[in-house]
Amino acid sequence: MQLPKQIIDSKIPYDPDNNEAYVYKLTNLKKKKYYGGYHKGKPSDGYICSSENKKFHSDFMEPESQWFLEVVTYGPMEYCKAVEHRMLTEADAKASDDWYNDTNGGSKLSIPRINLVKSIANEIRETKSYKGIKPVYRKLKDIPKTRLQIREFTLDPDHIKRLRNIINTKQTMDHLIWVSMTGRKYRGMTGELGVDGNHSIEAGETSDFGSEGQIPNLAIPDSMLPDLTDDEVDYLAMYLNPRYENPTLPTDLHTIARRVCNMKIQGIAANSKEVQDLYHDFHLTTAEKTKVSKLSNEMYKEIVPPSELTWINYGAGEEKRAIESILDKEQTTNDNRTGVWSKCYSTAKYNAWADLHDIMNWNHNNPHNLIHTYRIRFYHPDKKYKESWIKDKEQKNIIALDKLLKPHNIKREWIFLEEKRAKLTGV
Repeated sequence: MQLPKQIIDSKIPYDPDNNEAYVYKLTNLKKKKYYGGYHKGKPSDGYICSSENKKFHSDFMEPESQWFLEVVTYGPMEYCKAVEHRMLTEADAKASDDWYNDTNGGSKLSIPRINLVKSIANEIRETKSYKGIKPVYRKLKDIPKTRLQIREFTLDPDHIKRLRNIINTKQTMDHLIWVSMTGRKYRGMTGELGVDGNHSIEAGETSDFGSEGQIPNLAIPDSMLPDLTDDEVDYLAMYLNPRYENPTLPTDLHTIARRVCNMKIQGIAANSKEVQDLYHDFHLTTAEKTKVSKLSNEMYKEIVPPSELTWINYGAGEEKRAIESILDKEQTTNDNRTGVWSKCYSTAKYNAWADLHDIMNWNHNNPHNLIHTYRIRFYHPDKKYKESWIKDKEQKNIIALDKLLKPHNIKREWIFLEEKRAKLTGV
């Protein structure tokens, strides 16, 4: 389609869905004035606009006039009427000297003003205020029990517990905020509507302070907000609690406990500045500190038996996890057997008969996927068990195993793991 010569530039996106209608906007480049509308049809069918505004026609027909045509969106006709209505209403085009439109259009379909809602939410989140209104402290017991709640809002018990622990640790609710709309008619009921912070209220009421606690309350009169629909209020509650494109997973308590345990192994006491800084940097509550301390002590006992601090125990802690990873990769690849039966045992507990029974059964049932290597990693619990193993058990096991395995073409492999870690100090 060839556009009129007045339209010197245009932006008409491709419509891959072949929609029945589109929304357009004409800009008078010399006078910086606009006309917006919708059309049932295609941008290529020769339609320009349906305006009856005499000033528009006069300006459009000026020989030297210059215009820009933009197709704003495509879609079903009712949707395009709604988009047109929103565009003209937001500009109040019928009352604006910058627009040629005599009306703001209309539609049975209501499209939420997401950008408007986002701007309100961003102002509240970034400034903890709205249009000069600032939070004031309010006792929990003075917040009406009959306050309105956002539709389909549900409380998360785990989140409430986390908030409650923080309140009990900080001994204050200064770090929280409850956002409410006063005098709001919502879903047929009128009252104070809690938009954000309902978890904080529940956590405060069940904290050590109970209903005597005070929470900062940003109470916004409904008259101070744009004429938000109930659906737009629901969107506002969502945007006050956004999701992020690349969220980080908070470090869990078990990971922190492992670091504390590692410090203890190195000789750094649990009450040291380094450990306390770790607690502070990860914002642990009193209850969480207690749990981390208990976990780290349990890990320490598993990894470092009190009687033999220098001998490595591959049956617990980080060493166990590392060995299990190796064994798993040796035994299976993409869920298929590799032909290796790989295990790790303490010389104090080794008994081959269960393994031999399982290997023979496997080979009997899987003749095309046989076990050909019996690989064992050994570690000694302490010096006493090492000496006993060498003296009384090692050669006897070698002779018996080789005699039983060779007729079945199964090779025995023994690996003795590193015995000791560096001498511990300050524990």
